[in-house]
Amino acid sequence: MTLDYTNLAIIGAIAYAIGNISPSIIIGKIYGVDIRKEGSGNAGTTNTIRVIGLTAGLICLFVDVLKGFVAVTVGYNMGDVMGSMVAFACVILGHCFPVIWKFKGGKGVASAFGAALALNWPSAIAAFVVALVLLILTRRMSVGSIGALLVYPALIWYYYPECFYFSIGAAAFLILMHISNIIRLSKGEEKQLTFGQRTLRDRKKPVEDNNNVVASEPEAGQTYTEIGVADKPLTEEELRELGADAQVVEDIESGESPIAADATREPSLIGAQTQDAIRPAPEPIDYYADTVIPDLGEKACKIAVIGNGSFGTAMANLLVYNGHDVTLYGRNAMAMELLQERRINDHYLPYVILSDRIKYTSDLKEAVTGKSIVVFAVPTQQFREVSSACAEFLEDGVIAVNLAKGIEQVSLKRLSQIAAETIPDATYVALSGPSHAEEVVRNFPAGVVVCSKDKEAAEHIQDVFMSEKFRVYTQDDMIGVETCGAVKNVIAIATGIADGMKLGSNARAVLMTRAIHEIKRLGTAAGANPETFSGLSGIGDLIVTCSTNLSRNRRCGLLIGLGLEPEEAVKRVGSVVEGYYTAEAICEVAEMNGIEMPICRATNLILKGRLAPEKAIKQLMSRSKKDELI
Repeated sequence: MTLDYTNLAIIGAIAYAIGNISPSIIIGKIYGVDIRKEGSGNAGTTNTIRVIGLTAGLICLFVDVLKGFVAVTVGYNMGDVMGSMVAFACVILGHCFPVIWKFKGGKGVASAFGAALALNWPSAIAAFVVALVLLILTRRMSVGSIGALLVYPALIWYYYPECFYFSIGAAAFLILMHISNIIRLSKGEEKQLTFGQRTLRDRKKPVEDNNNVVASEPEAGQTYTEIGVADKPLTEEELRELGADAQVVEDIESGESPIAADATREPSLIGAQTQDAIRPAPEPIDYYADTVIPDLGEKACKIAVIGNGSFGTAMANLLVYNGHDVTLYGRNAMAMELLQERRINDHYLPYVILSDRIKYTSDLKEAVTGKSIVVFAVPTQQFREVSSACAEFLEDGVIAVNLAKGIEQVSLKRLSQIAAETIPDATYVALSGPSHAEEVVRNFPAGVVVCSKDKEAAEHIQDVFMSEKFRVYTQDDMIGVETCGAVKNVIAIATGIADGMKLGSNARAVLMTRAIHEIKRLGTAAGANPETFSGLSGIGDLIVTCSTNLSRNRRCGLLIGLGLEPEEAVKRVGSVVEGYYTAEAICEVAEMNGIEMPICRATNLILKGRLAPEKAIKQLMSRSKKDELI
């Protein structure tokens, strides 16, 4: 039979165009979510269910199946069996690599099912049954999909042998698209199917600021993986618009400032704060070189630190020098191998040599198994996912220490409440207080508080973490400690905005002082001890977060104050800005409980693009008169 290649090319083009229709991305945009940045980052049914909800996921499933069915039906009508196979292949390519969505789509399973239905429905239904059974047994959609793909060629061979060889190629391609799932399954890290709770209240909509400039609300669901310092310099035109020189912006983005330079113990950096100065590259230093590691014998704890960002790395180093057996976990295998080889975390803590006793792994099961203490050093919005993944590997009697500070966006829950759901058998301890990783890793003096309802666990963690330079206090007011940690990040953005606008030290002092009242109102309403807010987790952490450029939240605020859009400021900071993601959750909790938090509310409106910083200052300063202590 002579093939009409022109006709097949037309079929392929039509099918590819149909494949470009992505209901997952479109629904995400309606809900104010970039589905390719939340959850697994896959623009498909499973991730839509996980991030937005079941209804949205079912709509996505229906459209994806329909487009595969339509494409193959058109292909068959235009080119018989060969046309249907070309359409099958091209609709999947269009779904996985859509040109209109910058070639980043989904994995093609639902569209492949629709195409398979049109190609030969008995084999498609049989494969679907296999997928459904595996999903019910494992609660993992990827297991069901991969299982169905493995049996599909055999089913086609039985029902429709004319397409047998094509089915092998199609199944192999789709399995290849699941390689990341296969890797996670091999490590025991693939999470079960969960259901999101997004509402249309979060959808993206244009708003006007006081200058009548239309702005867009920042998309929800920024990727929380820390990626290091942003490497996209501002153009000369952007610098002129901001009224800032390149060095100032570079210092803010990277955390370099007179304070940050002091923290590096490189005096030469202090002179590099002018535009014309050339920043030297300091030599790596082992700041613990003179530290004698104690031989604890049987008292040495086996500890896993989950998260190789700045704080996780600094704490792993501290704990090793305290005499404990420490394994640092990070998802990126190449990054962990480089860490082990170089003993320097170039992304987050450059020029600092780490202990050669730290163990490194990208295998979560290996990291957690057999450990008596697991330290979570992951962003707030990732804590549920990561702790859930660790749950099946945790030993009996394990103590879970959390370093993150924030409130979960969807559930509005504090981290201890999430831990009670995801790791209920672990004893939970929160570590909080003024403790920038950049200074801890350089062995500078610091003081923190460890909080737990279990006094014995808190005292044990106190002993484990405490050193000559790292003083640890205990606490049992979990509500107060976690409230302080969450709200202070939002206030740090506010003070950063004020400093970026050059409003002066008086303004910063007012914001910080009145912020304590807001934190206290929110915490005491939930049952916190008022004295907590005067402690290390309260005013102590607030001072350091609002006053130094080592704070990512403050640096984000500085860039907004200079004139950048909030979303761009977050990108330029490069690492996770917890206050950016927590602000709305805090405001929702406050509103639900009738608590007045004007600074947090104004900051959240600025971050959402609904209020210009200049107008926010005017609103805060012109509020009705009141007694200071009320």
